[in-house]
Amino acid sequence: MNAVEPIRDVLVIESILKDLKETNPKYHALFLVGIHTGLRISDILRLRVKDIRAGEIRIRQQKNKKWVTLPVLPDLRRGIAEYISDKDDNDWLFGSRQRKLKLKVKRELDRSTVYKMLNKVCRKYGLTSVGCHTTRKTFGYHLYMASEKNIGLLMEIFGHSDPSITLRYIGITQDTINKAVLKLRYTS
Repeated sequence: MNAVEPIRDVLVIESILKDLKETNPKYHALFLVGIHTGLRISDILRLRVKDIRAGEIRIRQQKNKKWVTLPVLPDLRRGIAEYISDKDDNDWLFGSRQRKLKLKVKRELDRSTVYKMLNKVCRKYGLTSVGCHTTRKTFGYHLYMASEKNIGLLMEIFGHSDPSITLRYIGITQDTINKAVLKLRYTS
């Protein structure tokens, strides 16, 4: 299994968003939430509509049990406004069409469904190192580049304890390795 990489090319991100908007508004909204918040898929799938409408997302992360508060950026709010316009505040932001059998209530979308969607759409654009962390890593990579390479900020958001973990996670370590190796020149 290949390691999951961020999507580094902004034009590819825009193409994926356009593709998803035309084919599936739910997955378009999910991709937008992922690349604008950096939340894990397991946390994104637990969001309710009211979490986006509130202007900020405050959630206790499932994996590390830490609280995180993130602003809902205007681009994100505009991007999913139509998708959430007919939903109630307490609805799952990304509800499944399936229902829990005994309770007969809607449930959140399944992680494996998200994985299949991400792989399908990303492969159209030549991306093969894709998984459920793709949107999280994409967020991290682009925030790192936009924040004057503030690794401490990303460590806090991701809950990492060491800068090397965060750099490797968002693909900066691999970028550095690639650039160094490409500079090698041997003369004969």
